[in-house]
Amino acid sequence: MEQNKYAIAGWMAIVQAVLFPLSFIANIVEEGIAKGVFDIHRPIVGPADLLSLIFMGISIYTLLRFRALLNERYQNHDLDLLIMFAVWWVVIFHLAGMGLGILAMIFWPIDEVIFLIAYIGFMATAMVTCGIIDILIAVKLMKIKESVGEYIRVFGYITLVAGICEITVFLAPLALILVPVTAIVLALIFFRDKYEVEFV
Repeated sequence: MEQNKYAIAGWMAIVQAVLFPLSFIANIVEEGIAKGVFDIHRPIVGPADLLSLIFMGISIYTLLRFRALLNERYQNHDLDLLIMFAVWWVVIFHLAGMGLGILAMIFWPIDEVIFLIAYIGFMATAMVTCGIIDILIAVKLMKIKESVGEYIRVFGYITLVAGICEITVFLAPLALILVPVTAIVLALIFFRDKYEVEFV
C-alpha cells in the first residue's frame, strides 16, 4: 500500500488538539504560581507562551498541508487564498497577543481599565476577523462538498459553526471548545485522505 504522505500532518493535528487545552491550563497555572508564590501581579512571559508559539507553528503547518491536500487530491485551488489569510491570522494573533503582554509587563503598573479595554478590543477584533475567515472557508467547502470526502464536509460544517460563534464575540467561548474538535477532524482528513478519494 502506498504510504500516506499526509500522515505526519495527521499526527501534528492530534498534537494541536492536545496543545490547545494544555496552553490554557498552563496559562492559568502560571498566573496562579506568579501571584500565589512569587506575589507577581503583572503580566509575565513564561512557559505558557512557549506552548502558544508551538501551537502557532503546528497550526500553520496543518493549514498548509490541508491546502496541499485539497490541491493534490481534489485539484481544488479555490481555498488557497483564504487558507493563507488563516495562516497570517494565526501569526498576527499569537504575536500581537504576546506583544501586548510584553508591553504591559514593561510599562506596568498601568491603568487596569485601560489594560482591560485594550485586551477586550484586541480579542473582539481577533474573534470577528477569525469568524469572517472561517465562514468564508466553510462557504467555499460547502460549494464543493459533493466532490470531497466525508471528513472534509464535517470539517466545513464545524468551521461554519465556529465562524458564526466567533463573529458574535459573546459566543466565542463555544468556538474555542470547537478548536480541538476541528483539529481531530483535520487529523482524520490527513489519515484517511486516500480512502476518501477512492470512495467519494
